[in-house]
Amino acid sequence: MILLTSPLSNHPIQSLITVFLIFIDHLMAPPGLILLFIGKNTSALLGWAGSIAYLLAYLLLSLNKVKQDHKAYHYLNIAGAIGLTLNAIFLQDYPNVIVNIAWGVIALTAILTIVRKKQG
Repeated sequence: MILLTSPLSNHPIQSLITVFLIFIDHLMAPPGLILLFIGKNTSALLGWAGSIAYLLAYLLLSLNKVKQDHKAYHYLNIAGAIGLTLNAIFLQDYPNVIVNIAWGVIALTAILTIVRKKQG
């Protein structure tokens, strides 16, 4: 279990970070929650599907088939983030877990921004 102590431990951001790190720590601790649901082959399949989704999103954006303000582009990024995050959790590859969670959150934020602009 990860324990954080600092002079800012009463700060809300510090508390949020601590809770997030404890959650990730428990999620990845062997055998880990994710290991109960997916095996090696499923993990590899999810990783490949995530990689293909990321590459397809980038290819479509580069060829001007989608724009950055199209939800389809961001849905592909979310799909990629989910697949690669699950694969990284299975492999206990913590840096990739964090990067792909962040990537997914960014894509979700972009979708919410697009939806708000259309409603407003």
